[in-house]
Amino acid sequence: MFSKIIKNITLTCRTINIKQIRLYSLEITENVANTFKPPEICDTKLLKVAIIGCPNAGKSTFINNLMDRKVCATSSKVHTTRNKSLAIFTVGDSQIVFVDTPGLVNDREKKKFNLEKSFTKDSKSSLSDADIIGVIHDVANAYTREILDIKVIRLLELHKTKPSFLVLNKVDVLKSKRKLLDITRVLTENSLDGKTIPGKFKKIETENKGWPLFKEIFMVSSLTGSGIPEVRDYLIKNAKPNKWMFPEETWTNETPENLVLKAVQATLLNFLPQEIPYTLKPELELFEQNNLTGDIICSVVVKCPSQRIAKLVAGASDGKLKQITETVQHDLQLAFQNFVRIHIVMNSEEKEKT
Repeated sequence: MFSKIIKNITLTCRTINIKQIRLYSLEITENVANTFKPPEICDTKLLKVAIIGCPNAGKSTFINNLMDRKVCATSSKVHTTRNKSLAIFTVGDSQIVFVDTPGLVNDREKKKFNLEKSFTKDSKSSLSDADIIGVIHDVANAYTREILDIKVIRLLELHKTKPSFLVLNKVDVLKSKRKLLDITRVLTENSLDGKTIPGKFKKIETENKGWPLFKEIFMVSSLTGSGIPEVRDYLIKNAKPNKWMFPEETWTNETPENLVLKAVQATLLNFLPQEIPYTLKPELELFEQNNLTGDIICSVVVKCPSQRIAKLVAGASDGKLKQITETVQHDLQLAFQNFVRIHIVMNSEEKEKT
């Protein structure tokens, strides 16, 4: 092939010397070789996992257990997670990127808790980017344990071509294994990956009860960590050859400053009654990290709508504020896996106006 090309060039362009022809021949050879060059083999694997579910189902705690690190802020109240954030877990040649999304809410809840518009947008965008979808369902809630939320089902229907798995969370609360099996059958419409689950099942004629296309079902306790290793192994197994999204040492896309503020907000939700913590605005005044040791020193001002609320948060002789500070410091040390010293002060916006 190449000799024929050279011959044609020689016949039509007699003024071209032999050296030029040889150089041209080498160029053609390289171009052909590059055209048929086999694709590079990727030696790393990647899996993007969207975690969805109703508010307070345990999504953040679930991710923290999988990561073995307190990446996501958690509390006993709803809407602790206010926007989507990434948790990155790298083991061996596999990188698992978890997207912790806000709990699915309706318009009434958004207005009640003064929630951002991102609450609905983040869940939808996360599912579009994900390779697999994980649904966290709280079986400890007696009112909703036997039905998947309609908002969850609608999202799954929009992405039915993507694999999904169901995580029954807080199973340690249920003492009856039979009850747990019945709940599983209802939530999956007695199907796993589109195939009927063996055994007797009394179908309840109710629309939008469950989802029949889950690829796998896990029963876990995010609080104790029971069942978490099985989920971790499943995700690593499903990672596909691809380049990592982040360096191996990266464990979140959040800035350290944002992690501090989220930890403060989550702790306030735990320590304060009713809707008071939703009116508070933590602001970072100081953040310093030692480049050699990784030690962190930070200061946060919590702005309150009134002096009365500021005193309520601080408690008698600042006793409650000391407890809040200690809890935040402990949580941040679990997140950064390093020493953290934090100072939290209360500031009344009402006082600033006078």
